[in-house]
Amino acid sequence: MERVSDLSLNRESRLERKSYGSDGPLTLRNDNSGAPVRSSARLRNGLLIADTRGISVALLGLWLAVVIFTVTKHEFWRDEVRALSLARDAASPFELFHLLRNEGHPVVWYLLLYVGHLLADTAIVLPIISIVVAFVAVATWMLCSPFPLWFKTLFIFSGLPLYEYSVKVRNYGISMLLLFIFAALYPHRRRYPLITALILALLANTNVHAAVLVCMISGMWAWDALAERAQASSPLSRNLCLPLAIVAVGLLLSALFAVPTRATIVTDVYSVSARALIKSSVATTLHPAGAFFSLVPSRPPVVGDLLLYVAVLGLIVRTRLFLVALGGQIALSTLFSVVYPGFYRHQGVFLVFLLSLYWIVVQTSSSADGAQLRRLVFNAGRYGALPILLYFGLVQAATDVSTDIRFEMSSSKAFGTFLNSSEKYRDAIILPEPGYIVESLPYYASNAIYLPRERRFANRVSFTKAADDKLSLGDLMARARAITSQDGRPVLIVLGHDIDVDARVAGIQRFAYKNVFSWRFEEVAELKRSARLVAEFNAAIGDENYRVYAVE
Repeated sequence: MERVSDLSLNRESRLERKSYGSDGPLTLRNDNSGAPVRSSARLRNGLLIADTRGISVALLGLWLAVVIFTVTKHEFWRDEVRALSLARDAASPFELFHLLRNEGHPVVWYLLLYVGHLLADTAIVLPIISIVVAFVAVATWMLCSPFPLWFKTLFIFSGLPLYEYSVKVRNYGISMLLLFIFAALYPHRRRYPLITALILALLANTNVHAAVLVCMISGMWAWDALAERAQASSPLSRNLCLPLAIVAVGLLLSALFAVPTRATIVTDVYSVSARALIKSSVATTLHPAGAFFSLVPSRPPVVGDLLLYVAVLGLIVRTRLFLVALGGQIALSTLFSVVYPGFYRHQGVFLVFLLSLYWIVVQTSSSADGAQLRRLVFNAGRYGALPILLYFGLVQAATDVSTDIRFEMSSSKAFGTFLNSSEKYRDAIILPEPGYIVESLPYYASNAIYLPRERRFANRVSFTKAADDKLSLGDLMARARAITSQDGRPVLIVLGHDIDVDARVAGIQRFAYKNVFSWRFEEVAELKRSARLVAEFNAAIGDENYRVYAVE
């Protein structure tokens, strides 16, 4: 569905076109064929839009049905439930600042969950909010974006909107929604500068990846605003200073929430040298597919590099947008290299960002008017590289959805069902090792969780150096006995990693977040004497499988 645009009829549009300087004015298109639409064809084009809207609504209904069905089969993982546990722990929105200090994420997603929890004290608000956000995003894309219907359909049924940003409940779906709203608003930013700035400020507070991209977008906006001011007398404070000040406040809040303290055990960012940073930036610029490995094919590597190069270079039709896209690619790939690696959901933010930039170009124009080479490169990016990237996402969606429906993603649901149906263990205290392995359990059961490494009751671990990095089976047993004697309720030791304690041999295992677990022969013998295996859950294809021992 293509939107009929009247931008060329008003002064704002003329300034918009002039502000791009040498890029030149471009001809508006209004139909899916890409041909210019004359005023005499408006009625016919209006009927075409109506037909396309009907198809778009039907496709949105199909998308929603697939997402809801998949969610009913989905077992929530610890990263998904952890955010809800944190929102539940907050006594007020202001307490979120303290609770988020070492989460590595800004506040918007947690605020949504906090409000949802206030409205309905049930865990089901987690998938409901995720689905609503994703649906509004794909509806905005289908009904407002200026791309052909086949292109828009290819995107909504690709892995990001169909699974990663909807079925999986995380903060990246909000980034998709706000990027699309920004793309629709940007040509009208002179009319709605404060609203546009607010969208960017919120976008910066969805996740660190979006905050990095907001920095690039702000530079583009400032460049455009200065160019517009040179073309016409416009109040600088209204069109540049005040809106960018709002965006700057948003970026500052994002940094305050997301930048971890030096006590963090999640990342080694504080030990990264300037030399390593520069080296990583150069390497990822020369080989972008290495950082965006989930978006492009890995074999041969040159194919992935070529696709990303063409997708970014296609924006050369708008020099500023090209520089913004290139800067975003370098910045995010460097982030993935030196802070923490990015996977499909993280790398996908960049793909949505690229789509939004192409949206801005196509919405204000339809094809590159000027150098023939620029027109060819633009079309190569829009109808070559991007559809291929979306095709890979379509394959990813088919794999992810079918896997989630056919297999268990986590054993937490089965474990929760066992606890809820057991008269003896319904109120049992859970002692997990490692602690994070049962962070998904609070979605399915209300049992108290005691974290042995931190010596406290909590539904989520603290990823800081305050937790013991070393723990033995003997330590675990001693703390289980202490809890049993103090509380009186049954205590269940839950071993989440693959430790063969039945072998009665000594061993040591290292796992995530620099934690070490060890056991000796006599400690295994003590486990056999003082506890018994009451359940084992090992059907999940991930690492959330459990061996459950009841302390006698």
